[in-house]
Amino acid sequence: MKIKRVRIENFRCLHKVDVAFDDITSFIGPSGVGKSTVLRALDWFFTGEKDVALSTDDVHSATDGARISVEVEFDSLTDYDRKTLGRYAPDGAENVSIWRTWDNGVDKITGKAFTYRPFEEVRQYTKAMDRRRAYNELRESDPSLGLPAAPNADAVNEAMQLWETSNRDRLTESEVEDTHFFGFAGQSQLAKLVDFVFISADLRAYEETDDRKSTAIGQILDHAVDRSEASRQLSDIEETAHRARREVHAQVYGPTLDEISGALSKELLKLNS
Repeated sequence: MKIKRVRIENFRCLHKVDVAFDDITSFIGPSGVGKSTVLRALDWFFTGEKDVALSTDDVHSATDGARISVEVEFDSLTDYDRKTLGRYAPDGAENVSIWRTWDNGVDKITGKAFTYRPFEEVRQYTKAMDRRRAYNELRESDPSLGLPAAPNADAVNEAMQLWETSNRDRLTESEVEDTHFFGFAGQSQLAKLVDFVFISADLRAYEETDDRKSTAIGQILDHAVDRSEASRQLSDIEETAHRARREVHAQVYGPTLDEISGALSKELLKLNS
């Protein structure tokens, strides 16, 4: 899948912006109009507070309150994309929308999902015991659903998901908050499908050539090449250079240091006698 459209509200210099993306998208304009800000908004959308922490300084000055929203619509979904996204992209879905909001320090991720509404009432319970109780009440009140017994919260979640997969015709679209998109709780689903690497215009490439996976160039290299052989050869070079430095030190400084050490020892012996 790929990015089709991005909608940004109240992020830095961008009040309300709607950007359509083609196969190749270029931003052209004078400095200060928000070209890089669009990309930085996407950087926050994909990486979140882990790498891009927001504050009230990032909120557009003309807005009331302190709420930032970045919505990304994806299209060209494959069967693998739909399988990975589950209820957010059912069979036949051509696109999916996910948005991230920041409101006075509260970070939320929301997506349009097809769900069975009574299940959403069960899912609203965060405590395992309460969720299991709500599930059992629904199961007993409507035997026609054919829900299985679930001994724990994980079994409850799995039973509801399997039922929704088998009963697509009874699902309705709803907005669902879910941290699994980015891996804050459990395995990241979106990270399996999209890699976003932001490289600032002031990047100094020669500073990025070191083998550090956290750098922008390092992230690209991780996806483009197998660096294990290069790492091994570089390690050998560093070890050889280290031995060479020790030999130079021994040859150049060794005799002089030995002479100084001997002289100091003699003077110390004189003080002790």
